[in-house]
Amino acid sequence: MKLPSLSLLFSNLIHTIKRFPFAIISAIVGVAVIILQSHRNYEYNEAHHWQLKLTMCCYIAMLFQVAIVAFLERKYFSVTLKFLLQIIGVMAVVGYYYSLPETLSYFSNIRFLMFVIGLHLLIAFIPFSMSAEMNGFWQYNKILFIRFIISALYTTILYMGLSLALLAIDKLFLANINYKLYADLWFVIAGVFNTIFFLAGFPDDFTSLEKETDYPKGLKVFTQYIFLPIITIYLFILYAYMFKIVFTLHWPIGWVSYMVLGFSVAGILSFLLIHPIRNEESNKWMLTFSRFFYFAIYPLLILLFLAIKRRVSDYGITELRYFVLILALWLLFIATYFLVSKQKNIKVIPQSLCILVFMCSFGPWGAFSVSLRSQKFHFESLMEKNHLLVNSKLIKATKLLPAKDLKQISSITAYINEKHGLSYLQPYFSQNLDSLIKRDSVKKYQQEEKILELINIKYVGEYDEVESDTKIYFSSSSKYDMVNVNGYDYFVSSYGNRVFGDKIVDSSTYHFEKEYLTVVLNSNTNLLSFKVNADDVYFLNMGEKLTAIEKQYGSIKDKLPDSVLTFKGSDTKYDYKLWVSSVDAKKENKTTHITSINGKIFIAKRK
Repeated sequence: MKLPSLSLLFSNLIHTIKRFPFAIISAIVGVAVIILQSHRNYEYNEAHHWQLKLTMCCYIAMLFQVAIVAFLERKYFSVTLKFLLQIIGVMAVVGYYYSLPETLSYFSNIRFLMFVIGLHLLIAFIPFSMSAEMNGFWQYNKILFIRFIISALYTTILYMGLSLALLAIDKLFLANINYKLYADLWFVIAGVFNTIFFLAGFPDDFTSLEKETDYPKGLKVFTQYIFLPIITIYLFILYAYMFKIVFTLHWPIGWVSYMVLGFSVAGILSFLLIHPIRNEESNKWMLTFSRFFYFAIYPLLILLFLAIKRRVSDYGITELRYFVLILALWLLFIATYFLVSKQKNIKVIPQSLCILVFMCSFGPWGAFSVSLRSQKFHFESLMEKNHLLVNSKLIKATKLLPAKDLKQISSITAYINEKHGLSYLQPYFSQNLDSLIKRDSVKKYQQEEKILELINIKYVGEYDEVESDTKIYFSSSSKYDMVNVNGYDYFVSSYGNRVFGDKIVDSSTYHFEKEYLTVVLNSNTNLLSFKVNADDVYFLNMGEKLTAIEKQYGSIKDKLPDSVLTFKGSDTKYDYKLWVSSVDAKKENKTTHITSINGKIFIAKRK
C-alpha cells in the first residue's frame, strides 16, 4: 500500500478546513477554553462559569455546523448561500449561549446532553432526510461509524506515543515538565486532531452511496453469531421474569425498565446492522426473526408500562421516569411501524428519536416542566393527606407523619429546591425563604432541613432512619449521674445496648444479671421482670406504661419529669422502683415492641 505524501496530506487538511471551517474553529476555541480552565487549577466558581458555558456551546456549534454542511452539500446550494446559512447557525448557538443561566444548573446540563444526542442523530440522517435512498443512508452511517472507530484508535495511539515522549524527556533530561502539559496534549489531540481527522473522512458524494454494496464480513459474523444470540438469551430471561410476575402476582421491580429498554434498543440496532443483507437468500431467516422480535416486544412493553406506572403512582414523575416513559412510547411506535408498514424505512428510527429528543428538551410538554408539575402535585397530595395544607399554605405539623410520607415529602422538597430552586417552594410558605436562608447563612445541603423546620417536620435524607408515627421514644430530664437512693438498700445501674441487658436467651427474651439481681425483658409481651436471688419475681408491663405515656405526651418526648418515668412495685419481700432514663420502641401492626431501654433499679427489703 502506497503511503500518502506530505503534500497530499496537507492538501486534504486544507480541503477539510475549507469544507468545515466553523466546525473546526469551534473545536479549536473549545479546546483553548478547556486548557485555560485547567490552568486555573480546575477552580469552579461563578466567575468561571462563562468558560464552561463557552465550551458547551463550542461543542454544540461543532455538531450543528457538521449537520448544516452535510445538508447543504447534498442540496448543492451556492457557496454564498452555504456561508450565509452557516453564519445563521453560528448566531443560533450564540443565542443558546445567552439563554444559559449565569450559574449552570442541573437542567441546563441535561438540556445540553439532549441537544448533543439530538445533533448526533440529526447528522446521522440529514443528508438523506428528503430522499428514499435507504441503502445510501445505511452506507453513509457505516462510513461514519468506521471513521469514528479509526479516529478514536489514532487519537489514543498518538496521545500515548507523545505522552511517553514527554515522559522520556522529563526523566532523561530532567526537564521538569509540568504535569498539566499532559492534559493539554490530550485536549489538543482529542479535541482538534480527532475532529479534523474524522471530518477528513466525512462522506462528500452522497449520491454514489446508494450504489455501494460493500458489507464488512466481520460485521456480519458479529451480528449473526454474537449479537443476535445474546439478544435471544435476554429475550428468554425477560419472558421468564414476566411469567414469574403473572404466576406470583407481584409487581415488576424498578430496574426491569432498564432491562427491557436495553434489550429493545439492542434488538433494533441489530436489525439496522443487517439491513443491507436481510434479503439475501441465505439470510431470509433474518426477516422472520425481525418480525418475531417486534411481536415479542409487545408483552415486554406491557411489563415496562406496569413498572413505570407503579413508580409514577408512588413517587410521581421525575426527569428520569419521563425519559423512560417517552422511550417506552417510542419503542411502541417503532414496533408497530415495522409490523404494519410495507416500506419499513429505517430512517424513521433516527428521525423520530431526534424529533423526540428536541421536543422533550423544552416547553410545557418537556421533561422539566412535566416533572415539576408532577412533583408539586404529589407534594400537595401528601400535605393534604396529613392535613398540613390549608388555603394553599402549609401549617405546622402537630404529630409525627407516617414513615413513607415523611420520606417522600423530604425527597420532593430536596428535588424542587435542588433542581428548580426556592422560588417554586415559596408559594407554600408565608415566610420569605430566600431571606431565611440568607439570614441564617444556611448552606446548600442544609436548606431542605431548614425549610421543613418551618412546618415542624424533620427532614429525612435518602439513607437516614425515619422517625415516624411507628416509633416511640421517651427520655428523662434528670442527669444520669444524679441519683437519690434514700430509702432503698440496693441500687443497680443498667445501660442496655440494643435492648435492656447484654445476654440474649432466645429470640424474644433478654437478660441482664448483676450480682443477685436478674432483669428479664420479653420483647413480645413487653413484660419486664426483676428477680432477686432465685425465687422473688416482680412483673411490670412496660407496654401498658408506654401506651399511657404516649396518650398524654405523644410518641416522642425528651426530658420528661422523673415522676412520669418512675415505676414502683412490691412483693412479699421487696419493694422495687424502676427509673427509666430512656426507652425506644416501635409499632408493628398496632402492637408496641420495646427495642431498647436504659435505667436504674432500686430495691428495698420489706420490714
